[in-house]
Amino acid sequence: MTLATALPVVISQSSDWLDPNYIRPDRLVDLLVLPSLSLLVVDHRGPLELMPGTIRQLIGQRRLLHLHPDISRTFNLMYYPAPGVEGDWHIGIAASIPESHKAELYATTLPDGFRLHLLGSGEYARVRIQGGEAGLGVALNWLINDWLPASGYEPGEGICLFERVQFPPFVEPENALVDILVPVEPR
Repeated sequence: MTLATALPVVISQSSDWLDPNYIRPDRLVDLLVLPSLSLLVVDHRGPLELMPGTIRQLIGQRRLLHLHPDISRTFNLMYYPAPGVEGDWHIGIAASIPESHKAELYATTLPDGFRLHLLGSGEYARVRIQGGEAGLGVALNWLINDWLPASGYEPGEGICLFERVQFPPFVEPENALVDILVPVEPR
């Protein structure tokens, strides 16, 4: 099966993904080309319960560097789709760097734990989820383990991403939107 990018994007509810009887139609997935992006990244290594501290670090740097979410996209870089043996995760928390801010940022000495990362352009399969964190892992696993093998695509170069399209405190938690992005290439 091949898919053309469909507009508008179909939105599924996060809580639906936790229901084992939820029917996951292929129309939940569309394809997009993500352009090359420069990212400011801080890596979270450890249990998810400690991730709010890592997020606060990124928020602090965004404020200092004037990377408000209105001009800077927000991503999680999912290095591994599951925690390590000891329950620790490795997730990058990132903000895109607009062209207008690159020169200033590249001249800045970043604090410990922060780095710059160039995300190459590529094609991604996308599922958009609304309403919180609960179903994100299930949706990511479905996209990789169920949808991808049945599609005309295979895993592409790169890592899986969660793009935080709308998120608290800018919207209520039930209105949060997350795009799950899996790199793909035609078979």
